[in-house]
Amino acid sequence: MALTQAQLDKFHEDGFLIVEDVFDKKDVEAARIEMEKIFYGTSFEDYLAKSDATGKAESTDPTSTAAVPHYGETKHGRAQFPTGIDALDRLIENEDYLDMYEQCLGTPDMSYCNGHLFLRSGPTDKRHAEHPWQGYHIDHATNCFLPPSQEVDLYNYVNSCVYLHDVEDDGAPMQIIPRTHRQIIDLLPRLIEEGNWTGMGGINDIREIPEFCAPVATTAKAGSVRFNSSYGVHAAIPFKNKRRQRGYWTLSLCRGDSSQFTKLSNLWRERDFSIPFWQKTTPRVRALFGWPKPGHSYYTPETVESLAHWYPEMDLEPYQKAMEA
Repeated sequence: MALTQAQLDKFHEDGFLIVEDVFDKKDVEAARIEMEKIFYGTSFEDYLAKSDATGKAESTDPTSTAAVPHYGETKHGRAQFPTGIDALDRLIENEDYLDMYEQCLGTPDMSYCNGHLFLRSGPTDKRHAEHPWQGYHIDHATNCFLPPSQEVDLYNYVNSCVYLHDVEDDGAPMQIIPRTHRQIIDLLPRLIEEGNWTGMGGINDIREIPEFCAPVATTAKAGSVRFNSSYGVHAAIPFKNKRRQRGYWTLSLCRGDSSQFTKLSNLWRERDFSIPFWQKTTPRVRALFGWPKPGHSYYTPETVESLAHWYPEMDLEPYQKAMEA
C-alpha cells in the first residue's frame, strides 16, 4: 500500500498527513499493552484505579540515563527505541509504512534520526502551555543544528507517530498549523526581531502571526500513522478528559544525503556547550561534526540570515563568500 498522489500532494501542501489502517489493530493493541507496562508498570485502567483509591497519581515521565538527554527509561522499562520488546520494536518492519516514508522524504535513501515511545497521561500531564496561543514550536532543532531552509523537501526530516489507540478530541490531540513548514523560513527573521521566537524552535504567541491559519487537531483511530515535517509548527493542548492517555510509537527519519547534519548528535543536544563552540570554531572543524561545508547548496541568503540570528557571534563570512562565488 502506497500513498496516492492526492495524499502525497496533501502532505507537501500542509506539512502533515494522517493515514488510516496502516497497522493491523491486533499489532497496535499488543504494542499499546507493552507501552503501558513501560510507563505505568501495569495497564492504564489499573493505574487509574490505583490513583482513584489512593488519591495520588504517579508521574510517568521517563528519566534520561544517557549522555544524550532524550527519553531514556522509566522505572518500569525503556521508552527509547529499541525498547527490547518485539511487539514495539518490530513495528518498524511494516513495509507499507516504510514505503510511505520514502514517498514523504522523496527518496529510498532514508536514515534513522530517533525513535521513542511518547505518552501523555491525563492524571499527571503538564506538557502544555497555559494559554491556547502559547507552546507552538517546530521540532527541527531536536535533530539538527541548522535553521530551516526554503528547500523544505531536501533539508527537513519527517516525524511519524503510530497511533496505538484512538485519540479523540478530549484526549489532547496534537495541534498542527497547516502549511507552516513552508512559511517558517520567511517568518523567522521577523519573529526573532520582534521577540516572538524562543530559543531555536519556539513561538511565544501565534496570535501575532496573521499569516498562520487555524490549528488542526490530529485526532485518529488506532492503527493510523501521522507523518509531519520537522518544520511544521505545532503544540500540545490540555486533556479535556483527565481519564484519557495519549500514546504514540514515534520515529524520525531524514534523507540519507542530508543525514550528516540532520541526525541527532550528542554535541547538538548538549547545547550549553555546543552553541559557544559552534560560534567560535572554524568551518573546517564544524564540518567534522556534520556541518555542510561552505559552498553547499544549503547556504542561501535566507539560511545565512537565520544562522546570523541563531548564532550571533559566528563569523559567517566564509559561507557568504562561497555562496557568492
